[in-house]
Amino acid sequence: MTSSNPSLPSRARARVSASLDVEHARTSVRVRIPSAFACAACAKTLEFVNVPERSRNAPMEESFVILAPELALRAKKTLGEEAWRRHALGGDAVSREGGMEASFVVLPERAEKSGIEPSVMARVFDVASELSERDHPLCDACSSLALTEVERRTREVEAECAAYEEALERLREAETEEGSGAGVSVVGGTSKAISTAVMDMEKAERDAEETLRELELELETTRAARSKLAKKAAALDEAEDTYWREFHAFKRNLNSHLEKRDSILTRTEQAQAHLDRLEKTNVFNDSFHIWTDGAFGTINGFRLGRLPNVMVEWDEINAAFGLACLLLHSMARICKFTFTQYTLKPMGSFPKVSDANGGVFELFGPVSIISSHKYDKAVLGFLTCLSELSEFMKARDVRQGVNPPFQLPFTISNDKVDGKKMSFTFNRDENWTYALKLMLTDLKLMLAWLSHKD
Repeated sequence: MTSSNPSLPSRARARVSASLDVEHARTSVRVRIPSAFACAACAKTLEFVNVPERSRNAPMEESFVILAPELALRAKKTLGEEAWRRHALGGDAVSREGGMEASFVVLPERAEKSGIEPSVMARVFDVASELSERDHPLCDACSSLALTEVERRTREVEAECAAYEEALERLREAETEEGSGAGVSVVGGTSKAISTAVMDMEKAERDAEETLRELELELETTRAARSKLAKKAAALDEAEDTYWREFHAFKRNLNSHLEKRDSILTRTEQAQAHLDRLEKTNVFNDSFHIWTDGAFGTINGFRLGRLPNVMVEWDEINAAFGLACLLLHSMARICKFTFTQYTLKPMGSFPKVSDANGGVFELFGPVSIISSHKYDKAVLGFLTCLSELSEFMKARDVRQGVNPPFQLPFTISNDKVDGKKMSFTFNRDENWTYALKLMLTDLKLMLAWLSHKD
């Protein structure tokens, strides 16, 4: 392999020349000078290698780096005009027309004496990095690796060039044999194969176009179906919105109705409970409370009768008789019973009793000697009505099979109760008061019978 091979590209020739220069530098005697630069590949601190004093008069080709004109111009721009004039061979000679085809950069004679400018070296390394495919500076080991890589690539380029030359040679031979029969048959066979391939490709193209038309038709159909489905989906969404609006409105109305129903049911239950409580309550027991107060019988706290030592006012006696008359009249009405001989007329504290002949007798006082017989008639009528109602109660129990049937604890006969005269005329106050007490007892038992039946 030589750098003068005309088949190698200019870049390959430059690489070969650089390889020879590096190999020549490796065989020279070196002097190491420490520096502040590091290897661009492995970051190792570099020591510059310079030619010793004894080799200062070496041949010119060993002291110069040969640069192509275009590379020399780039180096001139990078280093600067003054630096270029100092290191370029012949000063301004490189810029003159008709100058040397290649430019030269003069290396310093003794770096250790003259000193190495870091800025200048940095510029030199920058120029070297721009002119090559690697960053500079490089240490010995990295330079060796780079050289090995350059040699490998050089071999590849040479093999590639040889392949190109062989192919070019075959083409030239084919051109010379173009008029022969073998060449014609080859060309004919090639043309037939090409025609067959073209026909196949045209058929494939027609099939592809047909498939494309079918796919486009299917795409249109799919788009139409998609449009219909989108409309249906929109209609369904609207129907769903309408449904949910109506559903929520119905739920609100239903909840309102349920609340009203629950309120009505609650009020009904409360009313039913109150009704049950009222039904279990005996109105007569609450309205007519019959009890005793010593020797007196009382109704709602009013005493009925008088004693020599307890002169009860006639107003209280009249109120008590009025309540007794009202109670007896109310029980007869509840039992739907009609008295036959007398009729009771409850009129508050002024009750009256009328007979079948139309006579009316006052059942209230004060009673005088002149009016006492009328008062006695009223008392007799009251006792007669009491006796008739008790007989009705007894007969009802007998009909219903109640055993024993109702019976007054104190029997009534005319104007006597249990043999005690209840008339006011010619009667002692003690006897009259006691007879009234027994009468109230019978009345209380009749009230209990009525409450039980209800």
